[in-house]
Amino acid sequence: MNRTHKIILIIAGSTLFLTMSLIAAGFIIIRSAGWVFTRVVESEPASVTDVGRSIAEYDVPDRFIDAYAVNVADFALVAYRDVDTNSHVYLFQLPETVNLDPVTFEQQLRWAAGMEEAAASVIVQYIPCLIRGQETTLIISDGLTHDNRQYRSATAIFAGKGGQALINISAPAERWDQAMVESFVASLQ
Repeated sequence: MNRTHKIILIIAGSTLFLTMSLIAAGFIIIRSAGWVFTRVVESEPASVTDVGRSIAEYDVPDRFIDAYAVNVADFALVAYRDVDTNSHVYLFQLPETVNLDPVTFEQQLRWAAGMEEAAASVIVQYIPCLIRGQETTLIISDGLTHDNRQYRSATAIFAGKGGQALINISAPAERWDQAMVESFVASLQ
């Protein structure tokens, strides 16, 4: 075997070793990221309840079940979904150092969740309400989903237990339950 062949074999062997090392490292990183993600996004009912109670005390509406919870770096999000319809209740809390106006807050939340409906919604009503002893406004909006179905949304900002918080309830327009919305908002303490 001449010198050129030896150099080619050394380069090929080194390249193979480097490639295998990178694949192994990538596999470890992906598995670690999955492990971290499962620790950050909690779907156990107790965890959803715990994160929700860190924002406010409330009564979950009938027919709604725990969907998921996220609690990272003083940001908290809980979601509930209706078992019969495509309705959702979201509670989101920012750290105490962050303050946004209601429209910006809702748009940012929808953008972060990947919901394009925010661009197609129109405010149809402002309802004064009291949440956790604070006067605020429940903003009712109508819009279209990504598949052109009409939906309705109710949003209000209030002082949560650990910072500025937002309540958002959304449902298909034909399944909108204003009494449930008002009852849930009134239960927020």
